[in-house]
Amino acid sequence: MSYLSRRFWSGAVLALPLLGLMALYPPALLSQESEPEVEVEVPRYSLGDNTLSMRVGVGLPLFLLATDAVETHRGDSQQVLSPNLSFMGTAAVNWNAYLDPSFTIGMEVSGALAITNNAALLYLVPILGRGGYVISTPQMEIPLMLGLGAMVMRLADQTSVAFTVQPGASFLWRATSDWSFGVTAEYWFTWEPPWGEGNDNPHLFGNFVTATATAVYHF
Repeated sequence: MSYLSRRFWSGAVLALPLLGLMALYPPALLSQESEPEVEVEVPRYSLGDNTLSMRVGVGLPLFLLATDAVETHRGDSQQVLSPNLSFMGTAAVNWNAYLDPSFTIGMEVSGALAITNNAALLYLVPILGRGGYVISTPQMEIPLMLGLGAMVMRLADQTSVAFTVQPGASFLWRATSDWSFGVTAEYWFTWEPPWGEGNDNPHLFGNFVTATATAVYHF
């Protein structure tokens, strides 16, 4: 065997273990295992953290439910009534304070404007106390909230007050450490009792849904 042949076979024998090691543990895998893992932190809130939310969007009046039959303009009597309203424009501002990483309390003032079938303007101004539960991920926040309070309503020269319950949910993208953006959906359920002594008008229960674009400032 020539000198070059002996050198070739010696090198091949020495290279076999190295090739076997590379087959079992590829270099790319070795380099990946050696890289430290980067953990993405979920935002953590505590007592003293606050948010200020601003929303604008539209609402849809669904129906009115009366405790007694009400005579309609068609001459019949019904308990489930059409609201006879257009789509509403709506806006809201609310403040929330964190009690712990998930639970919040706060207040909200909102407003809505609709047009009746008679071309009259209806103003709705809910004033609410709010409680919420926030589901947080590294990129998203999903506040689930419930508002309780009163709604001031004005139609033409008549003003009345109804009680309101407003459950809802927001789906927010955490853009920066200070701002989140997304959408909010709410259900407005209102109860208007017949105010005044001796008033025999039926109780009215209103039902609305709203969808709003939402911006939240964290501070």
